[in-house]
Amino acid sequence: MPTVFLLSATMLVSPALAEVPGPAHVLHHKTGPAAQAGRGYVDSEAYLRGIVAVRLGDDLEAAQAFRTALLADPTDTDLLRQAFVRSVMVGAPQAVELARIVDKTPKDRSVISALVLGDDAAVRGAWPEAVQYYHRAGADPMARLIVPLLLAWCQQAQGHADEAIESLLHVPGSVLTPFYTLHAAFIAQVAGQSDRAETLFVQAQKAMPGYDMLLTRSHAAWLWTHGQQDKARAVIRKLVATDSILGLAGPALQADIAHYPVTSAREGIARAYVLTAFLLRQQAREQAQQGMEGEGNALNLFQFNEAARLMLGFALAMDPTLGDARLMLAEIQDDEHHFAAARETLVRVSPQDPLAMIATLRLAVLETTNDHPAEAIPLLQHLAQQVPGQIIVERSLGNAFSQTKDWKAAIAAYTRAIDLADAQKSPDWTLLFLRGMAYHEAGNWAAAKNDTCAALAYAPDEPLLLNFLGYGMVEQHEDMAEAEQLLRKAHALDDQDAAITDSLGWVRVEQGDLAGGIPLLEKAAEQTPEDPEVNYHLGEAYWRVGRKTEAVDQWNMALGLHPGPADESLIRAALQKAGVPPTVSAGSGSPAPQPDAALQPASVQSVQEQGKHTP
Repeated sequence: MPTVFLLSATMLVSPALAEVPGPAHVLHHKTGPAAQAGRGYVDSEAYLRGIVAVRLGDDLEAAQAFRTALLADPTDTDLLRQAFVRSVMVGAPQAVELARIVDKTPKDRSVISALVLGDDAAVRGAWPEAVQYYHRAGADPMARLIVPLLLAWCQQAQGHADEAIESLLHVPGSVLTPFYTLHAAFIAQVAGQSDRAETLFVQAQKAMPGYDMLLTRSHAAWLWTHGQQDKARAVIRKLVATDSILGLAGPALQADIAHYPVTSAREGIARAYVLTAFLLRQQAREQAQQGMEGEGNALNLFQFNEAARLMLGFALAMDPTLGDARLMLAEIQDDEHHFAAARETLVRVSPQDPLAMIATLRLAVLETTNDHPAEAIPLLQHLAQQVPGQIIVERSLGNAFSQTKDWKAAIAAYTRAIDLADAQKSPDWTLLFLRGMAYHEAGNWAAAKNDTCAALAYAPDEPLLLNFLGYGMVEQHEDMAEAEQLLRKAHALDDQDAAITDSLGWVRVEQGDLAGGIPLLEKAAEQTPEDPEVNYHLGEAYWRVGRKTEAVDQWNMALGLHPGPADESLIRAALQKAGVPPTVSAGSGSPAPQPDAALQPASVQSVQEQGKHTP
């Protein structure tokens, strides 16, 4: 995408989206929630509810709260902007009236108000009026990319399909040419120009950088309705084969194969907004992949997400049935750690939507990563019945059962996933590792070791596997020299991983090399000061060299970090050996912060949830 697209995300939300002020700016009044502030009154109760809702990602509550606060002072332009933008994000009908209020003052007008009013005119069938508003929105650098689509659909709705198609096929030098071509094909199909639609579908396919689900579904529908059923089914099969998650939607997409996803101008406009949100998300991902840190980068990501959510609000206002819009919205909410909002978005995907099974999987994963595996398991079991033979479902079931410590069920789920992967000739070492961890937790070290060795055959230089196997052998006091060799290799591959550093230090201590082991354990403790197992190891090493006071301090610290049952038994036994009662120091009882599993690659989420240090 061109630089102007990257830089103009802020222009999309400004001036309509003002920065949400903190609670310190709200005046409280002992006699009631409304407090005098400046020229008007602030309904501080509603205002604070709006601020909290924004922080929690609850745009529906935020919109309602800011609209309530606006009633106390209709002249407050900041409140007007907040109420307006949040109402747009949730597709609230009040957004139109608020847009009219904003639009009355030229200095407050924005691309957002123009788009809202244009969409309202389109919904009412007032297409010439919609054209006027969309033209005004086109003054914005970013909106200029989407406006050709909006105007073309207005032309189609007024009976000028040929002019609409030509306008999209002759946008000079646009990076969106493949998508303009796709919408030209939609317009041709809606207008009854089937032959021209087929030509444009093929042309769009050639120009598209990768598989596009909307294009593929539309082309498959064309093939089906023109007697080419076998070819249509093959097109859908090829699409779902490109992505394991799309495989869940395969049966539903096949069942819906004869239906065109876009059948009206209103649906076409909604899809144009989804496209814009998708492009904003791609920009956000590219920026995140660059690894830029700092407040400025965080602000840019926030702005991208806000802009994408606005576009999805436009889309859902035009077509509330769009399942892919809700999936994208839930993804943004999840990324921003607004889990309750993401859950609500996912449950609103219609069961009749071809992507409903994907929404169910996303909901189950969301529940699992937010410590609600009991809610996830029945969802996943339903998926396994409705769409059998899906590796990703069985893996997710294994992860959920592991979280509930039902190791037998976890092992069975991982085994089914492994068998499916083998049958598809696509073995996956992470599945073997996940099952190996479950075997270990179930007390079957031999099976755990076998799975880990099998995984290492596929990924011989994976530090995670080397650490698991080496540390497990130390736990079993099994061939300590080989265990140290494995851990040295892991450390050479990743010397900044505290868990691996601790494992290498511990194997040296267990072999009597205290001078070589203690510095490694101390380094690991510095890197992860709130890991109870690391503190236990360091305490044990200190005890063996006679630094008994420091050992007891380390054990008491470890006990205060909420260790698991096995580690807690070791720590209490060590303190009993020292002849001192356990003393949990104040402030040491907070659990160690855990990485957000939702942001980890799906292949290793469950592994990292259980920790890289202990097998």
